Amino acid sequence: MGRAILSQTTMAKFYYKGRLAGKRVEGVLEGVDRDQVAAQLKKRRVVPLTITEKPTPQGGGQPRLVFFGRPKVEDMLLFARQMAALSRSGVPMVRAFEGLIESTLNRVLKQAMVRILADLQAGRDLSVALGEHPHLFDPFFLRMVRVGEETGRLGDAFQQIFSYLENDKETRRRLASAVRYPAFVVMTVFLALGVVNTYVIPAFVELFDKFGAELPFSTSLLLAASRFIQGWGWPVLFFLLLIIVLQQLSLRTDWGRLFWDRLVLTLPLVGSLLHRIILARLCRVFVLGSRSGMSMVQVLSTVADSADNRFIAGQIDGIRQGVSRGESLKQAVEVSGVFTPLVVQMIAVGEETGQVEQMMMEVAVYYEQEVDYEIHALSATLEPILLLCLAGIVLILALGIFLPLWELGSGGISR
Repeated sequence: MGRAILSQTTMAKFYYKGRLAGKRVEGVLEGVDRDQVAAQLKKRRVVPLTITEKPTPQGGGQPRLVFFGRPKVEDMLLFARQMAALSRSGVPMVRAFEGLIESTLNRVLKQAMVRILADLQAGRDLSVALGEHPHLFDPFFLRMVRVGEETGRLGDAFQQIFSYLENDKETRRRLASAVRYPAFVVMTVFLALGVVNTYVIPAFVELFDKFGAELPFSTSLLLAASRFIQGWGWPVLFFLLLIIVLQQLSLRTDWGRLFWDRLVLTLPLVGSLLHRIILARLCRVFVLGSRSGMSMVQVLSTVADSADNRFIAGQIDGIRQGVSRGESLKQAVEVSGVFTPLVVQMIAVGEETGQVEQMMMEVAVYYEQEVDYEIHALSATLEPILLLCLAGIVLILALGIFLPLWELGSGGISR
């Protein structure tokens, strides 16, 4: 079934103190975060006073077997759609997962379902059981499921998750289709240049040296590039691979992830496009959270967890803190600088009319239209740039190789 590693469970234990029927109570509960523990206490009619996380000892916790890789987006879409149908049909969760385990083909997802089923049979909530597998279910997924459990609308929650995943998949598909052709051309050009400089040009060196011909500047430039690749090609390739490895390692640190996530938003051509894609996704999450009955602070927490960009997540968290201090959503958004002034005004109108949810949907549609426009503009911009680059490369090769051959041939004919 593939190679596996041991991964510690992501569940944490929390000490709580509260009041039940006028009496002071305390104890320990497991949960993904404090919000989930507070929700469990609410079900038990306990008014929480303090909730503090219990430190996890080194090496503690039950190890979980996690396989490398993740299911495809299509697998998660199918899972969300099946769960929506089963929940709306009133099928008990234990029986639903028993059937899903039999029909699921992806090994990673099937193994996770087996463990989720065991947790459900042990009496755990579905959101808690799903939270044991953060490599499959992100914070947005977990929060939506938790709200669905609390409101008794689990089927609607999974349907909204399905709609979100489907929309996100379509956006990624359009972006990938826009950069696929340019990426293929660039890779082909570099491969061709490598072959020419490694095998073709060295073959002409002996011919040029044999006739003692004076080489033009373009040919000398190609010969210098060929000698450099032959002498330093492997060290340069090793250095580039080392940079890539260090960059990937830095993404595992907080400062590294924040640096790269901020840098990618400033890249020419694609930076603004990625920014709008993220904001369109976050507006969709805001609407889904609002329709699920979350409070404004909970919605903004879910939005920040769904950002997939540490820099923007920090900005959204700043908005959440402003709202929790009593600021209006418009004031907090305006201070953050994440959204454009037009969007800030739309949010202000939504607050004045009591239609924030509808205005955020309008904002999501606005950003999605901007994304479509920029994707088409990106394709229209990259194509002429690639054509100019290809023309320049062909011109250099023609002048560098065929011009001296033409001169050698002309000299031989004149003699």
